[in-house]
Amino acid sequence: MAAIVTLGCKVNQFESEAIGETLEEMGWKVVPFAPGLDLTIVNTCVVTTRAEADSRRWIRRARRVNPRGLLLVIGCYPQIDLQSVITLGPDGVAGNQEKESIPDIIEEINQGKRPVIRVGDIMEAETPPALQATHFRRHTRAFLKIQDGCNARCSYCIVPLARGRSRSIPPSQILASLQSLSAAGYREVVLAGIHLGTYGLDLNHKTTLLDLLRHIEEEKSPARIRLSSLEPQEVIPELVHFISSSQKVCPHLHLPLQSGAEEILRRMNRPYTGEFFHDLVLQIYEEIPNVAIGVDVMVGFPGEDEKAFQKTYDLLEDLPISYLHVFPFSPRPLTMAARMNQQVEMRGRKERVKALRDLSREKRRDFYSRYINKTLSLLIEHRREEGILRGLSGNYIFCLLEGGDELMGKEVEVILKEVKGERGVGKLTQRL
Repeated sequence: MAAIVTLGCKVNQFESEAIGETLEEMGWKVVPFAPGLDLTIVNTCVVTTRAEADSRRWIRRARRVNPRGLLLVIGCYPQIDLQSVITLGPDGVAGNQEKESIPDIIEEINQGKRPVIRVGDIMEAETPPALQATHFRRHTRAFLKIQDGCNARCSYCIVPLARGRSRSIPPSQILASLQSLSAAGYREVVLAGIHLGTYGLDLNHKTTLLDLLRHIEEEKSPARIRLSSLEPQEVIPELVHFISSSQKVCPHLHLPLQSGAEEILRRMNRPYTGEFFHDLVLQIYEEIPNVAIGVDVMVGFPGEDEKAFQKTYDLLEDLPISYLHVFPFSPRPLTMAARMNQQVEMRGRKERVKALRDLSREKRRDFYSRYINKTLSLLIEHRREEGILRGLSGNYIFCLLEGGDELMGKEVEVILKEVKGERGVGKLTQRL
């Protein structure tokens, strides 16, 4: 039996599912992590100090819980700090590009070679690793990686060093994958990437994310297509207009602002201003009135004083956004920001995180409340929350409702009756 422990982003989740399918083709039974495993794969993340610590914790736990089983450590942690990973005692190690080589690594280990190390120079990778997933354990929605890597150089971000330069999956392969996922019964697919807005620009026959979405609209694919994070400057008017009239693309955008203060954005090497972001959100909302807009925010970046933080808070408070993802600044090795002066003390970071997370709860409740006594189309998840069914609307409203297990994986219509905490409560009207 084998288990895959996944940390980090949707791209990692997709890759873990693809690796799980490969293991099943090899004859392994893939199960949740537990004692008694013959193989554990830890798919790591290092985007923050906490994520890196979680990766180490899981590696140690996997070795402690299954001391006789094989242990493979893969992904961003070995790509960034191979020697530290090796000291934790894995039987095999793979970088991000080498995730496609896991069958070969297992075979070499079984031949008596330990540890087997496959970590190449990610900057030399010309295409994404050859990984495909057609089913997703314990997930109602499917993820589809269409792009990998990032050419940006934000001063705080270690991801380009772990993921390499931007590389895209050809449109024909994406459309074929969507058809397979539709045939497998998935009603929603999240298009994932490290820098999604640069999709297609590296291909021999250059294309764009908008071009791809237009193809998807015309081809057989799941009923819902959701976009993962997009950089603000890449949300062009043509893309907004397309989403406003699309029958498939969900009215939901997730935008990384990071800071509303121009001086901090410059230090972050972010190519826009708070004013640009303000106008963009209002333009999106005007064209797509039912849109959900989520925002990433980083607090405590070097040089962020109370005045700079207040600019960020005021900007977000003024906008019709739906929720926030708030992160304290985490100095990452090999990045410019880790060496900057004017570091903000941890106490100040925590206070600012709390203030923005409180604002996020208010924003989510306000957004949900707009839909009380209105009809929502929900995709019901294959799990319950405190014994109650949970579904997700196209515009990213999580809603609870009473019902039987036969509704799981189905799309239904509900009337939103009230908002409790950060969840809506709905009443079923019909199955779709």
